[in-house]
Formats: sequence, structure tokens, C-alpha cells
Amino acid sequence: MNAQDRPKVSIYIASSIDGFIARKNGGLDWLDRLHIPDEDFGYREFFDSIDALVMGRKTYETVCGFGKWPYENKRVIVLSDTLKKVGDEAELFTGKLSDLLAKLHHEKIAHIWIDGGVTVSRFLQEGLVDRFIVSIAPIVLGSGIPLFHDMDRENGCRLESVKSYPNGLVQLCYQIVH
Repeated sequence: MNAQDRPKVSIYIASSIDGFIARKNGGLDWLDRLHIPDEDFGYREFFDSIDALVMGRKTYETVCGFGKWPYENKRVIVLSDTLKKVGDEAELFTGKLSDLLAKLHHEKIAHIWIDGGVTVSRFLQEGLVDRFIVSIAPIVLGSGIPLFHDMDRENGCRLESVKSYPNGLVQLCYQIVH
């Protein structure tokens, strides 16, 4: 699938130094220690740039546990072969990623955010990612849910920017080289 025939696809995610995006139980409490007053690590600018968010089932279930839905006024698509329905705040998609991207392109969606370890790996495996923003948190979790899952494809990356923060977080922005 050519990049001109689909929305721009970006990943924006946080990881521990050892490559985990959550604890084994899905817990994200370790991210709380990264808080800096009045600092969002570029989140608002990134969030305002996207038209839709695509996430996997596990990420969706985690987000539903937050209480207040954090993606107001954004289209949210949940990828799942096992869920039969999702809440009114999201829509369910089962099928090929290329079909989803073609559908979104046809609907004039210009930029999407991919979230969740399995989903990130699926999009990378298909060569459907354009930009990767990863915030490396200054913590070694030792175990948990990995950022990447097995893939049969390499994805070359070109570093666009590096930003460090007083709390030790380092944010890396890569362009994926196709």
C-alpha cells in the first residue's frame, strides 16, 4: 500500500528503558512518577494533529478502566477478532489493516495514531508506519508487556529529533524509512 493511498500513520508511546509499555497486569502506575507540572511531553500538539486513533483490544480495555474517556472528539477504532462490540465512544474493526487504512483514506482521514504493543507491531510488520515517537522513561521494570512483538520485517528509522526532560525522560522521534 502506497503512503499516498492511506492516512499518515504515527506511533506515540512511552516505554521503560528495558522496552516495556506496561506491567504484566497492564498497570501504568510507573508513568505517574514522570509527572512534571505544566508539561505534557508534546502530547497535546500530537493529539491535535491526528484525526483518529487505532488501538488493540487490550489497550482499549485498559483505557476503559481510566474512568473518564481521554479521547473526546476523536474517532477511536478498536482492532479485535474477539470483541463483539465496544462502547459508544469507539468503533470495532476486524479485518486487514490495509483495508482499514483504505477505508479511512476514502473517508478523508489524514493522520492516525496507533497505540498498543501488538497493534504497533502489526502496523510495523505491514510496513504501514510513517513516524514513531517513543518516550523512554528512566525506569527498568524488569518484566511487563513489551513494546514490540515478534516481526518478520525490519523497519529502518531515521532520527528526526531527541528531547530530554528534567525528570530523565528522553523522547525520540523517528521517520520510518520505507
